Amino acid sequence: MRLADRSFDAIVIGGGHNGLVAACYLAKAGKRVVLIEASDHLGGALATGEISPDYMISTAAHLVEAMPRRIEKELKLARNGLRFAARNVPAIALSRNKRHLTLSTRRRDLAALGQWNAHDAAALVEFLARLKSHATALRPFLLGAPPLSGGPSSEAATAFRKLVWRARRLGQPSFEDLLHALPASIGDIVDETFEMPLLRAAFAFEALRGTAEGPYSPGTAFNLIYRRALQLETKGASLPRGGMGALIEALRRSAESFGVAIKTGAAVKRIIVESGVATGVETVTGDFLRAPMTLSSVDPRATMLDLVGPACLDAGLAARLAQTSRRGATAKLNLALEGLPSIAGLSPEEYGARLLVVPPLNEFDQAFAAFKRGELSDEFAMEVTIPSVVDAALAPAGHHVMSILIQHVPYDVAGGWAGQRDRLLNRVIETLSRYAPDIRARIIAGEMLLPSDIEAKFGLAGGEWHCGEMRPDQLLMFRPAPELAQYRTPLQGLYLCGAGNHPGGISGLAGQLAAKVALSEGRRA
Repeated sequence: MRLADRSFDAIVIGGGHNGLVAACYLAKAGKRVVLIEASDHLGGALATGEISPDYMISTAAHLVEAMPRRIEKELKLARNGLRFAARNVPAIALSRNKRHLTLSTRRRDLAALGQWNAHDAAALVEFLARLKSHATALRPFLLGAPPLSGGPSSEAATAFRKLVWRARRLGQPSFEDLLHALPASIGDIVDETFEMPLLRAAFAFEALRGTAEGPYSPGTAFNLIYRRALQLETKGASLPRGGMGALIEALRRSAESFGVAIKTGAAVKRIIVESGVATGVETVTGDFLRAPMTLSSVDPRATMLDLVGPACLDAGLAARLAQTSRRGATAKLNLALEGLPSIAGLSPEEYGARLLVVPPLNEFDQAFAAFKRGELSDEFAMEVTIPSVVDAALAPAGHHVMSILIQHVPYDVAGGWAGQRDRLLNRVIETLSRYAPDIRARIIAGEMLLPSDIEAKFGLAGGEWHCGEMRPDQLLMFRPAPELAQYRTPLQGLYLCGAGNHPGGISGLAGQLAAKVALSEGRRA
């Protein structure tokens, strides 16, 4: 029987992790759900691919940092095959003088740092304590629909007063520090906190990963607080066994176990709107699916402007969505390696960490300036993982795969990418060679994904990974716009459930919370 001939209570558009999570929760609540995905495979940028025969890698995103354990348990992901090769993956900032820094307050890590710089060892303990305090105060805002913005009596104003109250409960110094940190740049914060250039640059990178901002951009200190608040639900970054595609496979199995009908290769042409009510979808093949609720995990701008159409929207909302910034700033390099690169000063067990390759802050800032001009910098900040160290099945015995996220790579470069792609690749390999001199000789095959490649491969506008930049003016009640912040849209029966909605990140929370809102309104209807 064709899907168009079946009756459904809910339609979910898009088979990324948020769409799958939303479909699971709807079906778990007893709804008849169909999920339709334009691509031939689920997951979007959460995918495991082959670099070369027998060398497997997480193609784009390579870590689970923000999915709550609660979602894992409620959707029975372990029962459906999800295993982790590593939990609580530590971050290690690589040093050119081979004295690498682990960004933690474990006794042995602090002792090693203290031998190098006693001031910064004490400062790190205080800094991470303050960061946890601020993240704890912010955390409740990320676990529910964001407050509505408005005047002094609005939900947002009430929420801000609660944030102030929580911060005061944590202590006056913490409260004052939070007010200081919210509008500040991460560069200013680390400059006044640490003496060591490597420690400054490492925490700046932690705040800026995946953003189109620089270390001295206002509000970037908030990025770090926000990211840590999301991570409080997960207890650390994790590597799924089998790569990120394994998470999607577990979500697929979970969805089907709850009764979700999944159809891939079925692009939606439009969302059907009748008298201000979303009543279903039409696919590009001419099938019509009807349901009283439709949830879209597609980019909010594409959902509202392309699938619904500006004619069904308030002109102001349509204009704001059209102007939403989409600046991809991250490239991805995947490498197949003959053997493990030799990184002097790194112990065998530390090869499984997140390895941060970061230039000093002044060079980091210059890289951002070059990015804004559409130029390639001389130095790039990078996050490197070698997942085959903890998940041997990803590569042949004795061989490895390496995953590299490269910060501040522009979507367009002067003269076009045809003559610059190899230049970028060589600069990245040259930078890595400072820490692992034998890496070039070990490369068997590789795959470089520029922001434009990420756009083409995964349908992410501008090569921007989050369907809306993760910066203060596009978070909380402003994500993706004040009118759409609580997953509802101006159209009855249509909800937004993707990464472009609150709280963002690879969390699944947008899918879960949107499903909760849709179910609550369905019960009232």
